Amino acid sequence: MNATARSTSRIVRGLAAASLITALAAGCQFGIGEDEQPTGGSDPAVEQGEDPAGDGSETDQQDPQASDGGSEGGGDGTAGSDEEDAVVDDDAAAAGVDLSGVGEPVATAEIPATVEGNDEATMTVELFGLERRDDTVVATFAFTVNSDTGSQDARQLYHFLGNSGWHPYAIDTVNLNKHGVLGGAKVGQTDYQSMRFKPGQTFYAYASFAAPPEDVTAMDVMMVDGAPMVTGVEIR
Repeated sequence: MNATARSTSRIVRGLAAASLITALAAGCQFGIGEDEQPTGGSDPAVEQGEDPAGDGSETDQQDPQASDGGSEGGGDGTAGSDEEDAVVDDDAAAAGVDLSGVGEPVATAEIPATVEGNDEATMTVELFGLERRDDTVVATFAFTVNSDTGSQDARQLYHFLGNSGWHPYAIDTVNLNKHGVLGGAKVGQTDYQSMRFKPGQTFYAYASFAAPPEDVTAMDVMMVDGAPMVTGVEIR
């Protein structure tokens, strides 16, 4: 992409079409047992449509060769020129998600970030709300690494999270159901191991969940491990 063509880098990955995500929504809800409460500090249960070992599965162990700003693995996701201040997952359009005009965040959290040479680096995580789309609910997010010292190389979200995966989920507190990402981390959400962004740039992403019953008008959302649970997020 010509760096002067526009100020927002739009990175294309091959995700499933919206019809696949909608189809996956059927029959994908798991109840929360008596010992599993919908709180941010609990150990996440099996997420619908996802490997039961989602948080510790092989997905989280992939891409060890993708070093700071390196060219191996995820090379097509490099964040563009220094002047660009945002990295947007263009493939979200395949799921009918527009990340170019997300509006104001409904929740913000700050968590530690892994940046070589700066043990004080943090990451600002923003949630822009939930939108019901037929049998799915789509959440939109933004990630910004705050680090003026240490490495300024573009890295994947996976690396900034300390070589850990990104596993958001939503909870229907009316029916006590936990809604994991539809189809798992490589299908129903922005791939945390494909695109790269630099400290100071904002990385926009999305995740799709099975929709709760129509009478459920709000859900709790876990944006990222280490952040508090966002409660009562209205479903638009």
